[in-house]
Amino acid sequence: MGPKDRSIRNIPIPKAHRRPLNAEEEGEEVLMPAQPRRRRGGGRKVFWIIASLVVVFCVGAGLLLSTLFAGASVTVFEKRAPVQGPVTLTASLNPVTGSLGYGLMSGTRSATTTVPATGTKNVSRAASGPITIYNAYSTESQRLIARTRFESPDGKIYRIQDSVEVPGATKKADGSLTPGSLIATVYADAPGASYNKSGETRYTLPALKGDPRYEGMYAIGQSVSGGFEGPEPAVAPADLSKAETALQQGLAQAAQSALAAQIPVGYLAVPGTLEVAYNDILQTAGENNTAVLTQTATMQAAIVKVDDLANAVAKQAISGYGGEAITFVDPVQVVIAATSTNATEGDTSLTLNLSGNLGLMWRYDPAAVKSALVGKAKAEFESIIKSFAPAINRAEAKIRPFWDNTFPDNPEDIEVITGVQ
Repeated sequence: MGPKDRSIRNIPIPKAHRRPLNAEEEGEEVLMPAQPRRRRGGGRKVFWIIASLVVVFCVGAGLLLSTLFAGASVTVFEKRAPVQGPVTLTASLNPVTGSLGYGLMSGTRSATTTVPATGTKNVSRAASGPITIYNAYSTESQRLIARTRFESPDGKIYRIQDSVEVPGATKKADGSLTPGSLIATVYADAPGASYNKSGETRYTLPALKGDPRYEGMYAIGQSVSGGFEGPEPAVAPADLSKAETALQQGLAQAAQSALAAQIPVGYLAVPGTLEVAYNDILQTAGENNTAVLTQTATMQAAIVKVDDLANAVAKQAISGYGGEAITFVDPVQVVIAATSTNATEGDTSLTLNLSGNLGLMWRYDPAAVKSALVGKAKAEFESIIKSFAPAINRAEAKIRPFWDNTFPDNPEDIEVITGVQ
């Protein structure tokens, strides 16, 4: 290169200083600029901040939940005792204090049917119907002789045909009386429709006027019917007998269903005590030479309170039983059969034969358990439960939150559960 070629454009670049346009194509390593070093400890600080927030959240949530769901549950195991049957008991309609009693429930049903008529006939018939006679006067039974009169508010007179013995009243703990009662049929003193009564009617006993029993002895009837004078459809005796049999069979079945449906809670019906009384058939003219026959039935059956029955069984079968509140483990499995003693006239006692599962269970008041535990320390739990002996054999308690050792101050926050044994 001559002197004329030594311009800056013609100065050669040494190979060591040349940078290829594409280093990868030249096979050379590309060096990246060094990154600045991070300060140690920054990541740990963020971790501890997050961890602290999680702990605070959990503690807060725990306190909130413990406040919202705080409470206690108590599982109670009652005292139970098996009883081997059969057991025979005597029940009275008018029991003395401490003895087993039973009650009566009643109802009225009517049914109709249509039969061919064979013409008409003139009749003169007195009304009749069932009444319930009450004795609210005395705890002693009261005898009413045959043909005793009963007077309706409009002055009409009705009579019973046979003598009856009305059971005495039962005295309650407060000294008041629950009237004894008896169902009987009354017949109008004269024929005719004017003696027919529908709806509840209260009857007095005119023979007792001026006597202290006048206010305490009375009767109530729901329906007195059949009174009629004049022509009515004539029915062949065979048709009348057949219709009467069918009506009574239907009413008997309806009676059992009706009474079963109205048994009060806590009571058992006593099989074998159902009594059905039928009124005289009422005939009215139907269409197309037919007669409409109507018959009314009054039903009555004995019922006994489950707890009273269990109490009587315990007195007879459990040694050392002291009259505590008691019931059957499963009343549905108690089988009752009854026969009336009828040893003397007017005797209304029943002999009850019990079989099936007669296991007994002592009763306790859950509300009383709650009240006894309110605000008490868990350390007192055992001594408090012992105060409910013998009804409660043992009990278990759980308090929420688990670190709390005191029962809630509000009884509504304490749940009492009957344990399965």
